[in-house]
Amino acid sequence: MKSILYSKIIRTKVDTPNQRGKAKLVDVLALKDAGNWKAGEVMIESGLVNKKGRFFSVNEVRFDPEEEKLELTKSLNKGKKNPMGRHELFLSRLDGKKVVSSKGKDLGRVYDYELHLDLKPWKVWKILMDPTGLSPLKRRMKIPTKAVEKVEDKTIILKKGWKSKNR
Repeated sequence: MKSILYSKIIRTKVDTPNQRGKAKLVDVLALKDAGNWKAGEVMIESGLVNKKGRFFSVNEVRFDPEEEKLELTKSLNKGKKNPMGRHELFLSRLDGKKVVSSKGKDLGRVYDYELHLDLKPWKVWKILMDPTGLSPLKRRMKIPTKAVEKVEDKTIILKKGWKSKNR
């Protein structure tokens, strides 16, 4: 499976049946599951018609991995105004959120995500975290979404017993 960074596909132009390159991907909505997070919906907006964006299932979006291009199978006005399912995580809202161990130790902040777009629904595979503090010995970490216990307003809490490989 090939993964792609969220920061690489966000704001990417999306081709629609009636417009080429006028729409863009503005957010990915995910559902925290027992394993990896399932990204089942995307928010796409067109600067020409609608600034609020419309929600589409990932089944209605094709990803070309060679060109790293997105294509919507239906027109923008056929999207929903509100999320369709019980998706609880807007990935854009998690950027910069603190990551905390189960014991309350501040580990760092979220700066990106690793996604697998060749699966349906898409999977949020890992959270990329920048460590806190000024020590040059600390490295950025990739945390599997399976290691997340819960997502709160200001923090992401990891499961008890999770250990980083580079600490």
